[in-house]
Amino acid sequence: MSALGFPVVDADGHVQELNIDWAARIAPAVRDRAPRVVPDNRGFPRLLAEGKLWPKPEGRGTGQAGGPRSRRPAETTGMHDPVRRLQDMDLEGIDLAVLFGTSVFLSLPFFDDAELAAATARVYNDWLAEYCAADPMRLKGVALVPIQDPPAAVEELRHAVRDLGFVAVGTPAHSGGRNLDDPALDPFFAEAERLGVPVCVHVGAGRPAAAADRFTNAYMVHVVTHAFEQMIAALCVVSGGVLERHPSLRVAFLEAGAGWVPYWIERLDEHYEYMQPCVPWLTREPGAYMRSAQCYYSFEPDERTLPWVLGMLGEERVVFASDYNHSDCKFPNTVRAMVERDDLSLAQKRKLMCDNALRLYGLAVPAAR
Repeated sequence: MSALGFPVVDADGHVQELNIDWAARIAPAVRDRAPRVVPDNRGFPRLLAEGKLWPKPEGRGTGQAGGPRSRRPAETTGMHDPVRRLQDMDLEGIDLAVLFGTSVFLSLPFFDDAELAAATARVYNDWLAEYCAADPMRLKGVALVPIQDPPAAVEELRHAVRDLGFVAVGTPAHSGGRNLDDPALDPFFAEAERLGVPVCVHVGAGRPAAAADRFTNAYMVHVVTHAFEQMIAALCVVSGGVLERHPSLRVAFLEAGAGWVPYWIERLDEHYEYMQPCVPWLTREPGAYMRSAQCYYSFEPDERTLPWVLGMLGEERVVFASDYNHSDCKFPNTVRAMVERDDLSLAQKRKLMCDNALRLYGLAVPAAR
């Protein structure tokens, strides 16, 4: 248990799946197209799939991938070694971690080959289940599904939750030319709702949307994708009627901080005031959905506007996330950064770092260690 006196739940940590032997594990029908790892022109390992490097190495929408694009390495052995991961969690004071992927997880939703995407998702989910088996009480998996093929996404979601015990499913803000309010995705949202797992919107590392495609600088691309893409996702999920059609569905918007949320609520509500006829399916203001028990948002441990966000949004809507161990995380000082904050009460810290994430993911309080 952390120095705060209660269990700490990491609502968004990462693994790195590049070390998987994809060709050995993938379905025979697509083995000749299996993803593999190759060095780029700087010697940095990248995913090669569909004849393309992921994330995009140059040009418009270029992706961040180590080297001179970041001041610190984006990986430790705990990203692929669960024993080391548990040691790192002990070092930080994290009792339970909800795990998202990295290279494949953030790229697969942008594959054009739906058959390859489905087969790759199955390999990833089975591998992550093996990783979590090192301590299934502390390590919880998030499903990767081929969201570009909604029927296949539903099938893989069932496998991940029913067979593997995963606690959530991830999706980018768009995939396959679809925004999240596209009617074709309703069966996917309905299945997540029926299974009782949240849909976690996590910006992808593939070929970003039009906003990021305006830039060739990785810094600018990253800033745009990890803010505006989440705003677009929230717009679609809320104003597009997804939450109205699926009233028991929970959705989390991750890794873009929380400072954008109050502004976006005001913006959507202001437009709703005079453009309500454009969204006749909504039964209340967009902000009411965004403040409801259906929506959660992660924050950055050093986000200075957090107390103001809590006042505008509510203390039950935000969750702590380490982002272990990507280049912008604070490992091994993520929890410490929260412990040392003097602008939050202990009761607020408990909600943000424990209770809210347990409610989001439908988890019990971790046992004391």
